Amino acid sequence: MKGKTCGLCGKGDGEIRQEYRTPNGRVAKNSVSFAHSWILPAESCRDVSECRLKLESVQLEKQLTIHGDESTCLSVEPVPRCLPGCMPIKTTPVTVGFSCLQSDSQSSVFDRSVDLKQTTQAHLACNCNARCS
Repeated sequence: MKGKTCGLCGKGDGEIRQEYRTPNGRVAKNSVSFAHSWILPAESCRDVSECRLKLESVQLEKQLTIHGDESTCLSVEPVPRCLPGCMPIKTTPVTVGFSCLQSDSQSSVFDRSVDLKQTTQAHLACNCNARCS
């Protein structure tokens, strides 16, 4: 089975530099991003058996001006976030790459190169109110 497996424990082929493969086949930048990529997102915050998290691209809190144009920077890898109607009760800082696009651009952020690296908060546990989405 050497080299014919894949998943959380790598490919089992003896190569160690690309062991952090995410479910979509990309190589994660570090072990934290790798672990977060394998979170199974919840469908609804009403089900108490689920972790109430989803993976999404996050926007850099500050807006940048690049080449004279207002730009919006989005993470190129997904970050765990609480579902709508839920508030984070445990977070951890993660450093992720951000791609900066002109504010009116519609291209996919996950296919973009990294323009800068910044720290953002990943949600690890959420508390949901009675009127969650």
